[in-house]
Amino acid sequence: MTEEKITVTKQCTVIGWIGAILVRLIVPGWVFYGALTKTLSAAPDSLPPIMYKAGDFIGFSDRFTLLAVLVSIEYFFVGLMLFGPKVARRAAIVILSIFIAVLSIEMFVFGHYDSCGCFGEDSLSPVTMFSIDLALLIGIALCKPRASQCGLNKGNRSAICMSIFFVVALIFTYTMVMSKKPINSNNSTLLVGEYWYPEDIGDWIGKDIRDLELFSSVQEWPRNIRDGKQYVIFYSLTCDHCEALLYAHFEFPQTPTTLVAIPETTEGFDEDNAFNNPCVDCSKTKLLVGPNWTIGTPLVVAIEDGIVKCANENEDYEAPACLIW
Repeated sequence: MTEEKITVTKQCTVIGWIGAILVRLIVPGWVFYGALTKTLSAAPDSLPPIMYKAGDFIGFSDRFTLLAVLVSIEYFFVGLMLFGPKVARRAAIVILSIFIAVLSIEMFVFGHYDSCGCFGEDSLSPVTMFSIDLALLIGIALCKPRASQCGLNKGNRSAICMSIFFVVALIFTYTMVMSKKPINSNNSTLLVGEYWYPEDIGDWIGKDIRDLELFSSVQEWPRNIRDGKQYVIFYSLTCDHCEALLYAHFEFPQTPTTLVAIPETTEGFDEDNAFNNPCVDCSKTKLLVGPNWTIGTPLVVAIEDGIVKCANENEDYEAPACLIW
């Protein structure tokens, strides 16, 4: 064998090993870490908006179930890469391509560049994740893995190992995610016309907002609602005290603030008599229409990392008790 052929053979061997390490170790480890962090955080609000739309399209209105399904799919691809030598490369290409497509929509369609939810609540920016996923995909495309000589290729070992891994991952995912689901998650169990009023509002202090029925009855929360110090203000579109509070303290808010509109009637909102909202930088959402919400407005709630630190009904705009940040 000539020296040139020996060199080419060595290069092919090196490329084959690089491809094998990428497909059988680095990429599955990368995907597994993302799936694990999403499982442990169990925060559906961190999912990209395109995932919500896809879930609604196929009928997953419960976002905790949607999160569990999406994470289970990631574990499925991890199992293929770890225990399926013959399909590992194709599985890696497919899952990375899906990640890149979702991140592209996240950035270029929805304009989100802060956090992609790839690692649950504590995630890197979409640009960083896109760059890493693209680099891995290019590496897999350029470096064809060497043929695997491991024992998984014999008999049904590969299928058995993949099945065991996926079943364990599935049970673990659903147990962890559903254990953090509030009793009344997003789709409120309150009936049309049923009266609701906050009882023992002081007991909210120290609780996770996901465990509070009022918060679970909000139509849609901002993705970063559990990030750091924030205010949540439940208000009526026709409330003079709410208007005064917003003009006095939230024309140029220094703390992230979410305004939750309360329906004036069981049929909806009184848009015709709504005051001009001065807080253009506030996130805005609504309570579900149907129940008869009996809440002293404005109801101001100060939260930190999703935990209630202060809550006060009929907040006084001249001497607010819960504007603590």
